[in-house]
Amino acid sequence: MAGRVIYLDGAFVPEDEARVSVLDWGFSGGDGVYEVTRTYDGALFRLETHLARLYRSLAYVRIDCGLAMDEMEARARETVARNLATRPPGGDFTLWQVVTRGDRRRAAGAPATVVMYCLDVAFAEYAGAYLEGVKLVTPGVRRTPPQCADPKAKLTNRMNQTQARFEAQQADPDALPLMLDLDGNVAESNTANFFFVSGGRLCTPRVRNVLGGITRTVLLELAAELGIEVVDVRVSRIDLPDDVSGAVYSRMRAERNRVARDFRARGMEEAERIRAKADRERIEIVADAYRDAEKIRGDGDATSARTYAEAYNMDPEFYAFMRSIGAYESAFG
Repeated sequence: MAGRVIYLDGAFVPEDEARVSVLDWGFSGGDGVYEVTRTYDGALFRLETHLARLYRSLAYVRIDCGLAMDEMEARARETVARNLATRPPGGDFTLWQVVTRGDRRRAAGAPATVVMYCLDVAFAEYAGAYLEGVKLVTPGVRRTPPQCADPKAKLTNRMNQTQARFEAQQADPDALPLMLDLDGNVAESNTANFFFVSGGRLCTPRVRNVLGGITRTVLLELAAELGIEVVDVRVSRIDLPDDVSGAVYSRMRAERNRVARDFRARGMEEAERIRAKADRERIEIVADAYRDAEKIRGDGDATSARTYAEAYNMDPEFYAFMRSIGAYESAFG
């Protein structure tokens, strides 16, 4: 079976030969946009909708990719077609389209870097979520507000979502973050929009603070077809149904309490270690003091002996007289 190929700046190259400069703005500054479109039985799903969002993102970050939308579509479909032979039985792809500002050495005149490649959908990784549900933890990291970077643009710099995921997984390795906006309202997860059912209605946060997800759009269309009312609202934690908020926040409390207990236990262990070390050092200091005192006492005795010897050599009768006085003082106190 032939290896996979990647579209890179106008050419299809073997995956292991694809190269992008380390001086590319996408590598050194996270300066770019991207789209991810999955296939169903090898066919791209709603590619045109994904491309429309890609070009909105490009306009937002002021990058000219050098391709008209129909040209981008043709190259996307060709990328998938050239890799279909590598699709595992029963498997599917996610097509990644990444566009960066290009080589930083060429400043404003640099052509954009355009890359497209296929990855396998990790069905085994997602299976547990379908069977058992997804654990959510609300991190302290808030979703980037639209005043700073519009969340509707898919930017390659995802540090905001990445830090939220790390914080959630610090509480529970299997959890995903449920991010809030700056006002404390529910926004979205790091890779997905958020929905919940309340009173027979399908509720979702307002689109102002979330990515305009393609899956989100499909869900809204299906809800309309089924006659399900959709409410696009500001959702605070208190607005979540008890079964949702209770599961999310009770788990979060339990996990954070567990983490606190672990930190406390490690702190007590460290305190015991420091106390034992201090005790050892105190014993060593006392022993050193005794040794020093004995040495000083020995030096004093030696000096006294030398002094008496010198006095005897100089005047034996006076020395004998002084010794008798000393003995008299000792006898009568």
